[in-house]
Amino acid sequence: MRHGKRCLLVAFAVLFACLIVAPFAHAADYAILKGSASEVGAKWGEINRDSILKAYNSFISNAEGKEEQLRRFAKLSIDLSKEIQCSYWIEELNAIADAVGIDRELYIAFTFGRYRDLALLYEGTGCTSFAITPPATKGGQIIFHKTRETAVDLQSAYIKKITKVPTGDKKPYKFFGSMGTADTGVSFFVNEKGLAGGADVPAQWQHKEWYVGEYKGELPYVEPPKYDGFMNHYIPRYIAEHCKDVDEAKAVLHSFAEKGYLASGKMGTNYLFVDANGKILQIADNCYKIIEEQVNPSLKRDSKEYKGIYFTVSRVNDYGSPEDALISNYGNITVELANSPKVAKHPAMWNFEKAQSSATILIDPKHPETLTTVFVTLPAYGYSIPFMMGADATPIPLMDGTVYEKQKSSFKYSEFYEAGINDMWRKFIYETRTKLEEGKDVSKDLNENLQKIVDFVLAMNQ
Repeated sequence: MRHGKRCLLVAFAVLFACLIVAPFAHAADYAILKGSASEVGAKWGEINRDSILKAYNSFISNAEGKEEQLRRFAKLSIDLSKEIQCSYWIEELNAIADAVGIDRELYIAFTFGRYRDLALLYEGTGCTSFAITPPATKGGQIIFHKTRETAVDLQSAYIKKITKVPTGDKKPYKFFGSMGTADTGVSFFVNEKGLAGGADVPAQWQHKEWYVGEYKGELPYVEPPKYDGFMNHYIPRYIAEHCKDVDEAKAVLHSFAEKGYLASGKMGTNYLFVDANGKILQIADNCYKIIEEQVNPSLKRDSKEYKGIYFTVSRVNDYGSPEDALISNYGNITVELANSPKVAKHPAMWNFEKAQSSATILIDPKHPETLTTVFVTLPAYGYSIPFMMGADATPIPLMDGTVYEKQKSSFKYSEFYEAGINDMWRKFIYETRTKLEEGKDVSKDLNENLQKIVDFVLAMNQ
């Protein structure tokens, strides 16, 4: 077995060395999203100008005759951002609008409102999220996953750290986030404190055949629709920037519900969070109030309870079940299994037309700010790129949708090469952990390794 693994690693290393020679060596130029909100926004707008402009123009076209309504909504969003001590969000959006050359107010209305039916009808198919913690995992691993299954859009992944904020604002944590290239909210995240999470369009409520057992809770449908508040891609961003664990995330959601800050149009949101203590929180709203809440929920199957495993929605179909793959390895689940076609990539493989993005996140309880690893996948059925939290330079192909586009058009996924990437990551994180505990600076190593992996994935998708 050891010989087989060694041969795999050698073969992969040879292939890796061959593929990253020119023109791919150092092909992944990078950007650092760090500094004031204006500096970060200007950089984002510069990199993603074309895709922002395309999405914005489509939104405005569909909103013809609603300009006055959109401007009122923009002003409300500005006021609410100030109320929650996040006026730096508006500084960031203004800088993006200026870099792209579009109207500030209308861009604010676009970014806060594009995923609901204020001006552009948006219908999602729901998302898949799960958490795996001890005693289900091997070696005490703490794992979060989300697959984003919605309409097709260029997807981005990045590290962001706003270091300067206006007086009165809360200073944000550094976080990894993913969403569309035209967005500043997030679909899923992990922050420097080791809190990971995401927001789902609640598929179990839309498609009852995917829900295991009878659902007895309150349904999240909203009539009339609620728009005056934050859509569910800004709630995770707030939590990513201002919460260190699931208890703080829960308190925020309750507070926001009470104050009327939650608003996603016709339907509420199902959230899932995991923190560095291995604590799981599932919590859902209907835009007006919290309607469901579970701390450390468990997977239930055939009258048995499996602690440390929780799925927001079941994906049992002709291809099998991710839950079954985990149950059969209960107590020995690793991030590699969680991120495999048997589990994380399972929904993506059968619903690949809408599986935009995913991430399987391994939270490091001892060094969450450095060694937590995000296996980010753009789109969700492609190769996963290990993105470690200690990095501060994001390769531009990850940020501007290039990785997403390349993998979407090629569909060249191979479990053999994915295993090779995992072996390289395992070796690298071991070496990095050793250096870190010796007191050495590893940020340069993390940045360079990430760029090499991105170059390699791009090369494999030619």
